[in-house]
Amino acid sequence: MDIRPTHATLGAIVTHIDVRSLTADAFAKLEAAWHEHAVLIFPAQHLDDEAHIAFSRRFGSLERLQTTAVEGAQPEIFMASNVGPDGRTDPVGSARFLHNKGNRIWHSDSSFKSNPAKASLLRAEAVPSTGGETEFADMRAAYEALDEEQQRWLADKVAVHSFRYSQGQVGGLDLMSATELDAIPPVEHPIVATHPATGRKNLFIGRHASHIAGAELEEGRARLRSLCAEACRGDRVYRHRWRVGDVVIWDNRCVLHRGLPYPVDQPRIMCRTTVAGDQSGNDWVLGSTRDNANKQKGTR
Repeated sequence: MDIRPTHATLGAIVTHIDVRSLTADAFAKLEAAWHEHAVLIFPAQHLDDEAHIAFSRRFGSLERLQTTAVEGAQPEIFMASNVGPDGRTDPVGSARFLHNKGNRIWHSDSSFKSNPAKASLLRAEAVPSTGGETEFADMRAAYEALDEEQQRWLADKVAVHSFRYSQGQVGGLDLMSATELDAIPPVEHPIVATHPATGRKNLFIGRHASHIAGAELEEGRARLRSLCAEACRGDRVYRHRWRVGDVVIWDNRCVLHRGLPYPVDQPRIMCRTTVAGDQSGNDWVLGSTRDNANKQKGTR
């Protein structure tokens, strides 16, 4: 296994490895590297759904999706795809087109849930000839770059995260049923978090953070936008140019990400699993075995 850090403050490229057949010692080394670098890139793994799910489960239980409209053949797989069942790319302005457009804004997956996601694992099945890269921003380094006055001001601040708000800014909410939307009401999370594995502090913000609790609405939103723009710049950002077969895992607890635009008439098919946070009592979580997953599949 070779682990080579990127030029940014986060991210490492991992080669000479097959994630299908990791020993316990090799996985422990890999997990330690993930905690250090927050984003790991595995070129040319060419996983199928089963291998993708099995590798993901080594990091924890998997989330259920917030909507069945973007579910893959397996309930654990989120299809970040612009290709419909008819094989055609989504028309500009359609519900799926707008739903996917939200992914172009800096965010942490599932921060709008009471138990935010631990990790996401994304693999490339089809990529456009140009564009469509994914950028990752280091919220640990972003926090550490703040002056002491900013850190003190943010220390006790809480942001309200809302999927209705964030997706409502770009459209595509009609892809989801009223029941699905009602199941993810606004939740509150501290703006400054402490990573449970490393003890490092980081910002926990992004597009799902609607406003600051207790602050004037528009003033709080402006502050969050400014904080995010400043955080996601310079050497705190790594941009990954996808090739078919690549797999990337990132830590949603301390990393923001976004997809970049690409030609709307070219397929971009990405498959994602999401590892749930370590909190208990989350009814969005699929169990750690296939049998348990099958039991819960009927309760969506």
